[in-house]
Amino acid sequence: MRFFNADDATFTDEARRTARLKDTIPMVGRAENTFEVQGSSDIALDEIATRTEAYGEGAESSAYRVFEENAVEIMENRLDMGKIKKLRVPL
Repeated sequence: MRFFNADDATFTDEARRTARLKDTIPMVGRAENTFEVQGSSDIALDEIATRTEAYGEGAESSAYRVFEENAVEIMENRLDMGKIKKLRVPL
Protein backbone atom coordinates (compact mmCIF):
# COMPACT_ATOMS: atom_id res chain seq x y z
CA MET A 1 0.00 0.00 0.00
CA ARG A 2 2.92 2.38 0.59
CA PHE A 3 3.74 2.39 -3.11
CA PHE A 4 0.16 2.64 -4.33
CA ASN A 5 0.58 6.33 -5.13
CA ALA A 6 3.86 5.83 -7.00
CA ASP A 7 3.62 6.51 -10.72
CA ASP A 8 3.42 3.61 -13.16
CA ALA A 9 6.32 3.00 -15.53
CA THR A 10 6.45 0.78 -18.60
CA PHE A 11 9.28 -1.74 -18.84
CA THR A 12 10.19 -3.30 -22.19
CA ASP A 13 12.43 -6.38 -22.24
CA GLU A 14 14.72 -7.62 -25.03
CA ALA A 15 11.87 -9.56 -26.64
CA ARG A 16 9.85 -6.30 -26.86
CA ARG A 17 7.35 -7.50 -24.25
CA THR A 18 6.07 -4.73 -22.03
CA ALA A 19 4.97 -4.72 -18.44
CA ARG A 20 3.63 -1.99 -16.21
CA LEU A 21 5.63 -1.50 -13.03
CA LYS A 22 5.55 0.97 -10.20
CA ASP A 23 8.15 3.67 -10.62
CA THR A 24 10.73 4.33 -7.95
CA ILE A 25 10.08 6.69 -5.09
CA PRO A 26 12.73 8.95 -3.55
CA MET A 27 14.79 7.54 -0.70
CA VAL A 28 14.02 9.01 2.68
CA GLY A 29 16.83 10.67 4.59
CA ARG A 30 18.48 9.26 7.67
CA ALA A 31 16.48 9.52 10.87
CA GLU A 32 17.77 11.78 13.62
CA ASN A 33 16.76 9.46 16.47
CA THR A 34 17.93 5.87 16.13
CA PHE A 35 19.36 3.04 18.15
CA GLU A 36 21.60 0.24 16.90
CA VAL A 37 21.23 -3.52 16.99
CA GLN A 38 23.83 -6.13 16.22
CA GLY A 39 23.57 -7.51 12.68
CA SER A 40 23.69 -11.24 11.97
CA SER A 41 22.79 -13.67 9.21
CA ASP A 42 19.80 -15.04 11.11
CA ILE A 43 18.19 -11.70 11.98
CA ALA A 44 14.95 -10.64 10.30
CA LEU A 45 13.91 -7.01 9.96
CA ASP A 46 10.38 -7.75 11.13
CA GLU A 47 11.80 -9.34 14.28
CA ILE A 48 13.70 -6.12 14.97
CA ALA A 49 10.57 -4.03 14.37
CA THR A 50 8.57 -6.02 16.95
CA ARG A 51 11.08 -5.55 19.75
CA THR A 52 9.85 -3.57 22.73
CA GLU A 53 12.56 -0.92 22.30
CA ALA A 54 11.57 -0.47 18.64
CA TYR A 55 7.87 -0.43 17.64
CA GLY A 56 6.49 -3.19 19.85
CA GLU A 57 4.43 -6.33 19.46
CA GLY A 58 2.44 -6.59 16.23
CA ALA A 59 4.54 -3.99 14.38
CA GLU A 60 5.87 -6.32 11.68
CA SER A 61 4.51 -3.93 9.05
CA SER A 62 7.01 -1.30 10.25
CA ALA A 63 9.98 -3.41 9.15
CA TYR A 64 10.20 -1.24 6.03
CA ARG A 65 11.41 1.62 8.28
CA VAL A 66 14.39 -0.47 9.40
CA PHE A 67 15.08 -1.45 5.78
CA GLU A 68 14.91 2.12 4.49
CA GLU A 69 17.23 3.36 7.25
CA ASN A 70 19.82 0.72 6.27
CA ALA A 71 19.04 0.36 2.54
CA VAL A 72 22.47 1.47 1.32
CA GLU A 73 24.35 -0.98 3.54
CA ILE A 74 21.92 -3.82 2.82
CA MET A 75 22.21 -3.38 -0.94
CA GLU A 76 26.00 -2.89 -0.85
CA ASN A 77 26.21 -6.27 0.89
CA ARG A 78 23.86 -7.88 -1.64
CA LEU A 79 21.15 -8.56 0.95
CA ASP A 80 23.56 -10.62 3.07
CA MET A 81 22.56 -9.57 6.58
CA GLY A 82 25.51 -11.50 8.02
CA LYS A 83 27.90 -8.93 6.55
CA ILE A 84 26.24 -6.00 8.29
CA LYS A 85 27.73 -5.35 11.73
CA LYS A 86 25.17 -2.81 13.01
CA LEU A 87 21.63 -1.93 11.93
CA ARG A 88 20.15 1.46 12.75
CA VAL A 89 16.53 1.43 13.93
CA PRO A 90 14.72 4.77 13.55
CA LEU A 91 12.44 5.85 16.36
